[in-house]
Amino acid sequence: MNTISILQPLSIFRYPLQWLGKIKEQFPFLHYTAIFHFIVTFIAVLAIFIDTREITGINAWIKPTKFLISSFIYLWTIGWYLLFFPFKKISKKIIAGVLSLVILSENAVIITQAYRGVRSHFNMETPFDGMLWAIMGIAIAILTLIMFWFFIKSFSSKIQLSIDQKWAIRIAWLALLVSAYAGNLMATQGAHSIGVVDGGRGLPFLNWSVDGGDLRAAHFLGLHAIQIVPLFLFWTGNKVKSLQLARGLNIGFAILFLIFVCSVFAIAKAGIPLINL
Repeated sequence: MNTISILQPLSIFRYPLQWLGKIKEQFPFLHYTAIFHFIVTFIAVLAIFIDTREITGINAWIKPTKFLISSFIYLWTIGWYLLFFPFKKISKKIIAGVLSLVILSENAVIITQAYRGVRSHFNMETPFDGMLWAIMGIAIAILTLIMFWFFIKSFSSKIQLSIDQKWAIRIAWLALLVSAYAGNLMATQGAHSIGVVDGGRGLPFLNWSVDGGDLRAAHFLGLHAIQIVPLFLFWTGNKVKSLQLARGLNIGFAILFLIFVCSVFAIAKAGIPLINL
């Protein structure tokens, strides 16, 4: 087995299983929460083919499936960042535990509402629905605060990456904050779409509106910047021989990705569909 070191965080893309083992060792609750979401994803996918009910125009189990996939990827990603970001040891344990509980509670609401055949988001139709939506609102607020903490911590000089890689990671976290803002805006306005009513025509599976603006696109893209940008850093580190070129590409890609996320957000705010079918 190859030995991995938190002094070389990008080696996760070469030795993912070893890094997952280290996450399991340091943050077992987070690790098993991710495993749980991974397993339940298959159940949700199976439910799509068994349960034909629809919510806002799509199969009731598509939303849980999307959230479950995003959740286990997100949890393991956060575990990776916690290994090499210079948080205090107790802070790392608290963040891992709180985020795991928050993700569990959010997905429990989404699955419960899918089982009941009603909307999980923006649903205030009954006191029970309102209570579940309030739980999700609290979860969103906690997630946003912790993600902002990660962004602040990304400016630490103790992170074991080159200066261009550090800036690329910081920009990735900034893109995630744009995603968080889009998410909070959806919660505030009580809808995903702008210019059209939720539940209209949408892209397959993703269900982003093809008739009007949809804030979910920017939310999705920004949320996954913290995985996409590091993957690009790993690629340049292994494929680009010129150190100067690699540094330029790293910064350039991160900036372009941030601009892309902001542009997708602006397009949605203008009520324009990202893809018009």
